Amino acid sequence: MSLSLVNVSYAQELTYYRVINEKGTMELKSALTPAEVKRGYAIVTLSGHIVKEVPAELNDEEYAQLSDERKAHDLKTQQENESRLKNESLLLRYSNVEDLTSERKRKLAEFDVRISILRSNMMSLKDQVERQQSRAANIERTGREVPAVIRNNIDELEQKLNEANTSLKSMKTEKESVAERYSLDITLFNQLIKQHSLKQHTKNR
Repeated sequence: MSLSLVNVSYAQELTYYRVINEKGTMELKSALTPAEVKRGYAIVTLSGHIVKEVPAELNDEEYAQLSDERKAHDLKTQQENESRLKNESLLLRYSNVEDLTSERKRKLAEFDVRISILRSNMMSLKDQVERQQSRAANIERTGREVPAVIRNNIDELEQKLNEANTSLKSMKTEKESVAERYSLDITLFNQLIKQHSLKQHTKNR
């Protein structure tokens, strides 16, 4: 993953990332690696004007020494950046709300298929358990001891059934989470479109 070239200009000049590389040498780049982002960088023009400076990320020890006020400020800034990136991502990925609702419907349909298959497998496992238990009961009624192989089969089948039931619950929970996330994205997307339309209307007045 890398940061793309900044699409802004200063005095009609393109901007670049200025970093200190691992050798300690200053370098201008059109993209940054995650490691370079952590070390900090500046956005500059070729003429040397500094448009923006981004400090290096703090390690755990350095962060622990910050005041609560600074931590709250940093957290707020991080949340604002994450929110901005999410907004930009939504507007880039979808042309209209119909695209988003269609994707939500498709994703949930995929969950329904997986849940249906899992339920079918569980029914098959239950049927196998019942058959093995019936065999064991018939043997016990004759006064004989149930063979170890049958007891082991029942234990293994019941374990598989329990695992499948756990998977089913997890899958249902995941489906609910995905549905909720898409609902929030749809609401947010509508808000962003309205804000954009309002800005365009205000601009054209």
